[in-house]
Amino acid sequence: MKKLTIILILFLLLLLSACSLSEGNIQDKITSPENKTIPIQGKWVIEEKLASSEEEEGEVNNFVHEDRDTYVGKEVLFNKDALVVADDFTISPTFSLKNVNTYDYFLYKYKISPSKLNINSETVQVITSMKNNKLFYEFVRYNDDELLVYIDNSFYKLKNRVEEVSLEEVNRYIAIENDMIRSFDNIELESLDSGILLGIRNPIYDEENDTPDWEYKTIWIRSKNREITICELDKLLVPRKNGFWILRVDRSKSSNSITDKLVAIPQFINTSKNKSSEESIVDNFKPLSLIGNRPTVLKSIQFVGNDYVAVEKTEVDKDNRKTLEIYAIDNIEDEKPIRLSDIIGEDGKFLFNEGSENLQSLGERPVLDESNIGLERKNGHWSLKGRVNYRQNKEELFKDFNIRAIPPETMVTYDEQSVPWDKMIDLFPNAVDIFSSPNKEFIVVATNSELQVYNIEDGEIINPDSFSKIEIPSKASIIMSEWALGRYPTIWENEMIYQGANYIK
Repeated sequence: MKKLTIILILFLLLLLSACSLSEGNIQDKITSPENKTIPIQGKWVIEEKLASSEEEEGEVNNFVHEDRDTYVGKEVLFNKDALVVADDFTISPTFSLKNVNTYDYFLYKYKISPSKLNINSETVQVITSMKNNKLFYEFVRYNDDELLVYIDNSFYKLKNRVEEVSLEEVNRYIAIENDMIRSFDNIELESLDSGILLGIRNPIYDEENDTPDWEYKTIWIRSKNREITICELDKLLVPRKNGFWILRVDRSKSSNSITDKLVAIPQFINTSKNKSSEESIVDNFKPLSLIGNRPTVLKSIQFVGNDYVAVEKTEVDKDNRKTLEIYAIDNIEDEKPIRLSDIIGEDGKFLFNEGSENLQSLGERPVLDESNIGLERKNGHWSLKGRVNYRQNKEELFKDFNIRAIPPETMVTYDEQSVPWDKMIDLFPNAVDIFSSPNKEFIVVATNSELQVYNIEDGEIINPDSFSKIEIPSKASIIMSEWALGRYPTIWENEMIYQGANYIK
């Protein structure tokens, strides 16, 4: 009996110990979840640069304006904790995967036939990597051993070399290559090479149609070792993560109406070969403005960022009703305005209502619309604004209001001042806007008639009496400010010249 009691006690102790161990393991799994699977793994090598345009036999592809072997031979490392793409990297990336129709994907996103990239499969896998909730790189898998990646306006083919790569190897690679890393988000700000693309809108008058109109141009200002270079392009060139785009407003006229349509064209196809592609895009738009008696709608661009464009829409047939709209450039052909909530999250509706609270009693039937939003320059920064439309004494009116939110990085990448705004206004009382380079190398002072470029050091202007200037029309507005650092100023300047820009200085 005594022996039976001892055995029973030992059995109970063993059972309790097992339960304790089991509970500890469960707790570990709850507090430390780990997802070890990612859509793609291993070490890949960039084997070749693929043609991204319809080149004639013997024609050199000058689209990227760099040596064609810039990336060839470099490695791409996939690990759940890090991703390295040639000289770029990110820690803790996130991935998503989707299967898409091959032809539709390449045609509508890149305006290129997959046959030009030697892809014949009906569907491909698109693997999107994100860095801090922003697009990092997108990869296309069309077989088990090969990928495509789009870098600096060109497609590159990747070949698999190793099935898996450890985090230790990735960290060693990053440590060794860290001095050469020049990703846009992690640039070495000490480099004395920076530049800014400024988009300019200038009001003109369409005498043929007896309506207002606007023309757009791009000004490139670069400082390399404090030597200033300036060139000007008579169209709007927009730098994006996946390459350069041309943004414009096409105006079409029917018997009784005028319609402005925004057009965004990726510039990874040689300009000389891109004409037919652009014409086909415009032709697709023309029927839309010729169906029946459409209302007259005018659009002027107010802001351009990496992923978004903001416009002011004038509905002439509604007593020139003026509203604000923001479109995603990737879906610009839909011209579907996005809401404030789509940009800054669930607080968007509250912030819109808060900002417009004092205006909701204006006139007759004030219109509150969360998509009636835009951006403007104020005290040297881009800021969000909303608009309330209303009628008073049979007149169509509107009031704008501030929105207490900072534009996200998907809209405005860099928007800081290296010299305090108040100090700059004291130095330049005629300034209406100021732009400061991220590496604190130079500033651009905008007045009502010109842009003035000054070199700075330690927050002070080196020589206030020595500056470069560019004349601008008195009613012109700056609608885009995109900065380039590291290796990007050379790429951006070459693209400007390739597009037909002329050097001013």
